[in-house]
Amino acid sequence: MPTPIHLPHIPDAERTALVEQLVVLIETLAQDNQRQAETIQQLRDEIAVLKGEKAKPQFKPSGMEGKRDGDTPDDAAGKGQGKRPGSAKRHKTAQLTIHEECAVPPQEAAARGLALQGLS
Repeated sequence: MPTPIHLPHIPDAERTALVEQLVVLIETLAQDNQRQAETIQQLRDEIAVLKGEKAKPQFKPSGMEGKRDGDTPDDAAGKGQGKRPGSAKRHKTAQLTIHEECAVPPQEAAARGLALQGLS
C-alpha cells in the first residue's frame, strides 16, 4: 500500500490561489490513489481465491510505533517495573591502578614537526 503524502507547511505569504488549487489537487489525487490501491489489492485477492490460492494475509500493526513514554502494554501491567537482568553492571576501570603516566604528543603535530625539520 502506498504511504500517505505529507505536504510541507506553506507560509501565508506564498499561498496564492494557484498554490491552494494545487494543494487541493494533490490531496485529491493522493486519496484516489489510496482507494485504487485498496481496490487493486481486493481484486488480486479475489483472483487468487478463484484460482484456488490463498489471499494475501491481513497483518495487524505491531503497536510499537504508537508507544509513548510511560505507556505500558496490557500484558506487562502486572509485572514489576524494575531494571532488566544484566543492567546492573559495574565499571571495570574502577579497580585499575595507575603505575606510570606519560605524555604522548598527537600524531599530526609530530608528523608536521618532522616535515618542518626536513624543509630547513
